Amino acid sequence: MSITDEAEYGQKQINTLELIWGEGFLSPGGIQEIDYVLNNRSIENLNVLDIGCGCGGAAIHFVKNLEASHVLGVDVEQEVINRANTLKLKSNHKHQLTFQVIEEGPLLFDNESFDMIFSKDAFLHISNKEWLGQELFRLLKPGGFVAASDWMRKDDNPPSEEMLDYIKAEGLDMQMCSLKRYSKSLIDAGFINVKLTDRNEWYLNLAKKEIEDIQVKYKAQLIKILGENDANETVEIWKKMIGVLEIGEHRPGHFMADKPT
Repeated sequence: MSITDEAEYGQKQINTLELIWGEGFLSPGGIQEIDYVLNNRSIENLNVLDIGCGCGGAAIHFVKNLEASHVLGVDVEQEVINRANTLKLKSNHKHQLTFQVIEEGPLLFDNESFDMIFSKDAFLHISNKEWLGQELFRLLKPGGFVAASDWMRKDDNPPSEEMLDYIKAEGLDMQMCSLKRYSKSLIDAGFINVKLTDRNEWYLNLAKKEIEDIQVKYKAQLIKILGENDANETVEIWKKMIGVLEIGEHRPGHFMADKPT
């Protein structure tokens, strides 16, 4: 079994991932990786949409440290939005943050509503990347931009048996594609200045440290959250993930693109 429980991101999953990746984060790298995704692009006074906001770590960082005007964080999972709202109440910038649950499918916001769209490792749950590119373009104001990271694959051929075994172990709906497919979907939608960054080597090195922490530093806490059997299973999931990172099939990456003025 995986570390998922009553939902793809239920309370056990949230507690486990925050233990490993930090308060408010359901994917690796913390605020340092978020800043790397933004690549020194200013978001001061911008109205931001965070798609797949998870527990709100990125959104809170945007208003607290990067001076965004407002961030709307959306996610399909009620449990993660509950957690985001809990962290929002601890923030001194709560009036600049909105977190809400949305349904899967079309994003029910008006055309040209946002200055920037951000996503951190959530687009992998959307299978139709071409539709996604069109939606991102529709929602952005002229001159706006998208900045995102995602878990990707080296190409768009059928997954290897090793990758399929890893995805099965995760227990998540993981519709990973290549950076090349993301680039084409953005360009076809009308975006310009598309920039792509491969992060396989970075995360391979980090994941090796994470598994050490899981087995030693966080072992007792992980057993308390999951029980001994599922804690051991989490170690096995990380080993499978490191395996597909090592063969280069699993390739986390970033992309950024501008909507013309």
